[in-house]
Amino acid sequence: MKRSEKLSGTYLLLWVLVVPPVSVTALGAEDPSNVVLITIDTLRADYVGIYGGPVETPVLDGLARDGVHFRTVYCQVPLTPPSHASILTGTRPATHGLRDFTSGPLAPGSVTMARILRDNGYGTAAFVSALVLDSVWALDQGFDLYYDDFDEIEADGGNPGNVQRRAEDTIDRVLDWQEGSSKPFFLWVHLFDPHHDYDAPEPFGTRYRSDPYGGEVAYVDEQVGRLVTALKEAGVYEDSVIIATSDHGESLGEHGEPNHGLFLYETTTRIPLIVKMPARYDVKGREVATLVQSIDILPSLLQILRIPIKREWGIEGRGRLAAILGKEDRRGHGYAESLYARNTFGWSPLFALREGRYKFIEAPRPELYDLDQDPGEEKNLYSAQNALGEQLRSRLAHLKTSSRTSTQTGSKADPKTIESLSALGYVAVSQPVPVQSEESLADPKDKLPVYQEIVRGLTAAESGRLDLSNRILVGVAEANPELFIVHYSIGTNFLKLGRFAEALDALDRAKVLNPDFESIDFNRALALASLNKPAEAIDILRSVVQKNSSFQAAHHRLASLYRRTGKPALAVQEYRSILQKRPDDFLATKLLGISLIDAREYAAGLDQLGRLESAQEDALTRNYRGIALANLGRLSEASESYRAALELKPDYHQARLNLAFALLRNGDREGARKEYDALCETNKPLCEQYRDRFVARDQN
Repeated sequence: MKRSEKLSGTYLLLWVLVVPPVSVTALGAEDPSNVVLITIDTLRADYVGIYGGPVETPVLDGLARDGVHFRTVYCQVPLTPPSHASILTGTRPATHGLRDFTSGPLAPGSVTMARILRDNGYGTAAFVSALVLDSVWALDQGFDLYYDDFDEIEADGGNPGNVQRRAEDTIDRVLDWQEGSSKPFFLWVHLFDPHHDYDAPEPFGTRYRSDPYGGEVAYVDEQVGRLVTALKEAGVYEDSVIIATSDHGESLGEHGEPNHGLFLYETTTRIPLIVKMPARYDVKGREVATLVQSIDILPSLLQILRIPIKREWGIEGRGRLAAILGKEDRRGHGYAESLYARNTFGWSPLFALREGRYKFIEAPRPELYDLDQDPGEEKNLYSAQNALGEQLRSRLAHLKTSSRTSTQTGSKADPKTIESLSALGYVAVSQPVPVQSEESLADPKDKLPVYQEIVRGLTAAESGRLDLSNRILVGVAEANPELFIVHYSIGTNFLKLGRFAEALDALDRAKVLNPDFESIDFNRALALASLNKPAEAIDILRSVVQKNSSFQAAHHRLASLYRRTGKPALAVQEYRSILQKRPDDFLATKLLGISLIDAREYAAGLDQLGRLESAQEDALTRNYRGIALANLGRLSEASESYRAALELKPDYHQARLNLAFALLRNGDREGARKEYDALCETNKPLCEQYRDRFVARDQN
């Protein structure tokens, strides 16, 4: 979430109080409609019941019966952050600038759905279900509350449970918020479950055992039903605008693609779009034939709400209210792009345009499909109908050049955040791989076997089978030595295996191929530190944070090395730098206090540790609190703190020794000797170092 905000009863009350008053002149004469945007990640249109899908989705179908559903809808990018950016801004990726994981965040001051609605009197709240939509992408612009409670520092990239939450948990938080919300509100709910990996809870896991993706779709539909029920019980359903859509689809092996992002076929670019209209429109059960795009959602919503669209907002989508009301528009088209292959692997980017029944994919080997006759895109017509293909290529080129080029000014996402996305099935990097010539890049279709092997290797790593992963990836590297991502992944596997010299060798090879990818240097520093070369590791990490001050994990690791090498004052600087950007970073808050105490700034350290909640205090924290208190002469309080540390960790030898010294200094020789004797029973070497302080000379 926004780092200063908490989801609590106190916070919710404050949130309600600061919602601005409704501007009736802006919203029209009627009472303003609440707006609920539901984005279900990775949801294919052809898996929803109303679209003829094989899965029971009674809730989504019910929303369609109470409103409309669009027959043919295209996302602009089959990746989560850029697709949501297009939904929220109504602009193509080249315009908003968030094109893939190597992009910077949405530019500050962007005009978003939330910003427009907030300016028109709405309270705005968003609840997202995966780290992939962390506010690092700046999609939180315009939201009073953006709940993205994920800690990428602790996610560690290896446990999907750390970087996503189930729909049930997200809806629980939404319902807690909804009880205290006031009208009118704009609520965005993002649900992640149909995304890799597919592991639906019961009874859906059993019911859809042969189709685990379908089980996730059925489960998330049920959870959407909880929200719909709550809206009905609150008496706001009928007059609300409810939009249910997806950011992209999912390939379930079609065209050889094991997930999404690489290709632009229908499986990953066709999405559902359901709009439940306010009751005053009296529109129910209509299928809209007009071909539309994700970027049409924002202007359509503004038309429904009767909010005039300003030219300076730069919205590139088209409002589709007329089509919703029955006036179909046959001029629609669908644009899609993927730079994923280019920026991650050094292969060609892909662009696509759908007009009418035909779809053109721009690639080194172009593709043209008649989707009426060939919905599975199995028969490439480009050679037979070259003239038509070139017409569509020309129109595609016009669309690409007509987009306003983004001038992003925000810093890039923390590379460690990007690396954590591997737990969600992404081969994600934060720095585009350099290539010698953009004109001679390989067609991703021709590299499909390589991509499949990479995904197989990374999937093995995510399941903990690191040796198997490296066997697969080493084979890929031998045949494709130019793929930096493979060398990098081999190196990170070796790191996790504790084979640090081999890790460093692999990471050095990766750095030659992509020298500006900061995560390579970050992991090189980890390997060097583990090889007992902290000075070299520190030099590398200093360079990393100078280049990218947003790389919080690098700041943390650098501070840790400063502490390890006896430079607490420098560690203090690093932790303060972290807290300037992330004031609720629990780990930095704690370690800043500890580092201040190491630097003998006892009062400042004690004050810093006082910012922690009692439940956040571990044995280490309580031991250091005792050290600060003892050095400030508050020996009785110090003894209490040491005892609290020992309650949490009875074998904490240093805390027991510190307690013995505090008691001794406070005149309790008997108590001190008792704690010293207890130490001797569990840690003889430490006990012997201080024998003269606790044992009378005649007993030596």
